[in-house]
Amino acid sequence: MKNGFIILLAVALVGVGIWGYNQYEQNEQHMTYLENQFHRMFYDMVADVQNIQVNLAKTMVTGTPKQNVLLFTETMRLSYDAQEKLSQLPIEHAHVSKTRKFLSQVGDMSLALARKNLEGNPLNTEEMSTLQELHNYANLLSQSLIELQGNIANDGIRIGELQRKATAKLDKVNENMITTRFVDMEERMKEYPELIYDGPFSEHKSRQKPKLEGQEIKPDAIKNIAEKFAGNGVQYEATILGDMNNSTIPAYVIDLQPTNDRNQSNLSMSISKVGGKVLWMLDTRNVEKARLSEKQGVEIAQQFLQKRGFPNMIPTYSIKTDGQMVINFAYQQEDIVVYPDLIKVKVGLDRGDVIGYEAEGFWFNHHERTFETPGVSPSEARERISVQAEAEEPRLVIVPTEGGSEVLCYEFKVDYLEDTFLIYINAQTGEEQKILQVIIKDEGVLMM
Repeated sequence: MKNGFIILLAVALVGVGIWGYNQYEQNEQHMTYLENQFHRMFYDMVADVQNIQVNLAKTMVTGTPKQNVLLFTETMRLSYDAQEKLSQLPIEHAHVSKTRKFLSQVGDMSLALARKNLEGNPLNTEEMSTLQELHNYANLLSQSLIELQGNIANDGIRIGELQRKATAKLDKVNENMITTRFVDMEERMKEYPELIYDGPFSEHKSRQKPKLEGQEIKPDAIKNIAEKFAGNGVQYEATILGDMNNSTIPAYVIDLQPTNDRNQSNLSMSISKVGGKVLWMLDTRNVEKARLSEKQGVEIAQQFLQKRGFPNMIPTYSIKTDGQMVINFAYQQEDIVVYPDLIKVKVGLDRGDVIGYEAEGFWFNHHERTFETPGVSPSEARERISVQAEAEEPRLVIVPTEGGSEVLCYEFKVDYLEDTFLIYINAQTGEEQKILQVIIKDEGVLMM
């Protein structure tokens, strides 16, 4: 009787142990998913602030009210988007209150100045001076965030640790480092000019629906799609961590754990519920010193896309940091570059493998288009550009508009003094549609 009780107790303990381990594994998968989401929000916020700084600089040099309206509208959207992402990070709001207020007021000011330009009223001296001050503070905030981003990448700081303050496992060094950096930014943001403008808090979001079509995919099929997309010969155990029904494209989030190769790291993926398309993929491995060139990185990314059914993608720009390289690819149809159909590929230049992929913009916008014959010739479009600038031969491209539609443009690469710009002239009306500044660094080429 006694032996039977001992055996029963042992079986129960084993059962509890197995259950506890499974709970631990599920919790770790969930925390990995949250960590990836926090990192994406943080990096998107950094990009928004960088673009705010660039747009504010452009408003001080452009001379056309219409272009100012576009720049101010875009700055407003970026400001509210950055504020929203900042509020979702697991950082005490008291530490970022001034930064949030700064972003909010930049958005409100941009809305007010966009309205003023629409009414044909030029900016006065005081407004230009305020823009200069805001640009300086936006540049300060941008540099601080880039520095913090580098610390997170280099030192393995986990943003998600900030969400678990009450647990004994909290890494106090990481928490203090991130929080202190945000407090430092707050101190430097104290003196930015207080603004009072009559624009309501209004965030513009696209009302378009995704172009992606197809049948709804069942969870069992999702696992096969994920393993096939990985395509590296490694066998994985796929686990659906959850679904994202409120995102632009509703999707499942998948975790892939290698089962036959311990040298491989876990993969995370997002796969659309409709059509079963991979929206993004992330390899969590550590990237070491680069051994391959940028040219080889582009070739690896192109081969990756071709093997997965994307034959008509051309590289548009890239950036290299910390042994890895991100290349943006745009779809090409009938020799016309379609910028809305965008795919980003991240390559580890140490091993020459793809460690990141993002195609949500591609699957949201992609469809075969019918192009109208341009109403303006290339030479007529060239006349819209300053005679003091040197312009190369243009190419036809499709660019998105602020309202969510698309327009056919001539893309001119223009050199003025020591700066390079891409100027987009509407191929039907001959009006200037957009300006991008080309920033060439050792790390790569950026369009701002």
